[in-house]
Amino acid sequence: MTTGISKGLLIKKNYNSTTPVRFPPLILVLLPVLPLLSSHAISSDSKVEIDFTEKSQPLPDIWNSTGFSPADIVSTPEMKAVLVDLGSLGNRSIKYIRPHYLLNLTEAQNMDTDHPEYDWSRLDQTLDVITQSGLKLIFELMGFPADGSDNAVSSYDKNFQEQLVHRKSYFNDLKSPQQIRKWKEFIKALALHLENRYGSDQVRSWIFESTNEPNRSNFWSYSQEVFLNYYDACSEGLRAADPKLSFAGPGTANPELNGYFTALMDHCAIGKNFLTGEKGVRIDFISVHVKDQPIEIIAREMKCINYIRDHDPSLISKPFINDEADPVVGWAKTYWWECGPWYASFIVQNIDLHQRLMGPSRGIDYRLFSSDNAFLGTWDQRTTHSLFREQATDAGFTIIRKPVLTVMKLISGLGTKLFTARIPASIADHFGVIPSMDDKRISILVYNKTSINIDKQPKPEPDDELAVMKSQEVESSVVLRGISSNSAKLEIQRIDEQHGNPYRLWVEMGRPKLLSKKQVELLKGEESPKIIDSRKIFFQNHELVLKLNVPSPSVSLITIDPDH
Repeated sequence: MTTGISKGLLIKKNYNSTTPVRFPPLILVLLPVLPLLSSHAISSDSKVEIDFTEKSQPLPDIWNSTGFSPADIVSTPEMKAVLVDLGSLGNRSIKYIRPHYLLNLTEAQNMDTDHPEYDWSRLDQTLDVITQSGLKLIFELMGFPADGSDNAVSSYDKNFQEQLVHRKSYFNDLKSPQQIRKWKEFIKALALHLENRYGSDQVRSWIFESTNEPNRSNFWSYSQEVFLNYYDACSEGLRAADPKLSFAGPGTANPELNGYFTALMDHCAIGKNFLTGEKGVRIDFISVHVKDQPIEIIAREMKCINYIRDHDPSLISKPFINDEADPVVGWAKTYWWECGPWYASFIVQNIDLHQRLMGPSRGIDYRLFSSDNAFLGTWDQRTTHSLFREQATDAGFTIIRKPVLTVMKLISGLGTKLFTARIPASIADHFGVIPSMDDKRISILVYNKTSINIDKQPKPEPDDELAVMKSQEVESSVVLRGISSNSAKLEIQRIDEQHGNPYRLWVEMGRPKLLSKKQVELLKGEESPKIIDSRKIFFQNHELVLKLNVPSPSVSLITIDPDH
């Protein structure tokens, strides 16, 4: 059998650069770059080998964040319900939430005096909902405080991305050094207020980030130079309030090596702080937004990391964050694969490849990747829930968890120690295994992410993708070695087209827009992963062979609790 072991992986693709990205030698699994619509035959003897006597590495929960826009919608009952549901997922699941335009919820008056007045009430109401839901903030310093005399209402485009109506604000010309200095004082006052309301320990556990995607003119209307001054003011304002608050950026979008990214790296490494005159500016982590297939996300993240290594090596030890690591740009675009288990398997493959290719063994402190999918939308949009406003329940709306959210229940079942999985190269582009352990409890995630063309426009039902799904089903033998007990309890939970997939049931109901209470009950019953196997098992010579039929697409969690 040919296993996925290689001396290196070379990926070359046109991302405004002629330099290919070369990963360090792979120890665990080869990830061949195959055509998206591959239909290669799958061997019936696809053996996976895991030895739990081998050295493990830590398995941190780098997957525990999501986001949405704008912060204004937290006041709606629907968004409050989404946040409560996200916060209810439990340990090692969604912990951080990253809303846009938080500072649009504030007001500031008398800024030209020594005694400015701030109104934090709308921001407090929003943050109260978030924190009471058990969530922490990735707090983007995005938006501007309004003058209290302006009674206009901020408004956004139909997808809640670009701000269309701006309330009058003192901060109307950040090219002015005076306004940059006042911005520092505003950020200081903000941080002091947050710590007074939520406690310093809580706020220190948050992540503060510079404004969203400054390289896009619909989010940032000033120059790179003004952005660097703004960054310095944010940093110094937070530091003046509490030096233990974490702050960085730039949170830039495609292309990944844009001028704003490189300018901030150079500025933080060797530039001059606009406010203090000191050389270099603090950066507590480095953030980008890269959306693509997981293996391409990593290749493009590596371009950023390689730039830092080559040009600003003093920053290479900083934690790295991709806080919009989605499959495609545009949450409101509709794709059939966003309804069901394919999107769930995308999340798991993203975890798997980042742990294998972007970990400490490669000199990278990869701290977090986040989805940007907590919007209020429908089955085929990039959302965690499908929202039904026209239905018969007392609340006036219903939210139904999609597999991309319920898969978090499976992911949170992973242990804290990661082991090696040896996988045949013939299936490693779409099939993977994440073996883990806590004490003696073994938890193994198995995923099959069909190699589809995700950019196809939506159709009522997939056509040729069905054939690809069928061709990429895997009959696998998973060989587990190094188990200390003689017997154990085995349980397998799964999400696939037939299990834990409310969308399938909704289609069978005739795609109703108005849900009856009975239909809501039935759909809620499909929100959880399904147990497909539960029994006592016995080991021979500390070894176990599991025969698995792995549908495409699907995610399964295998748990083995050895008898003591």
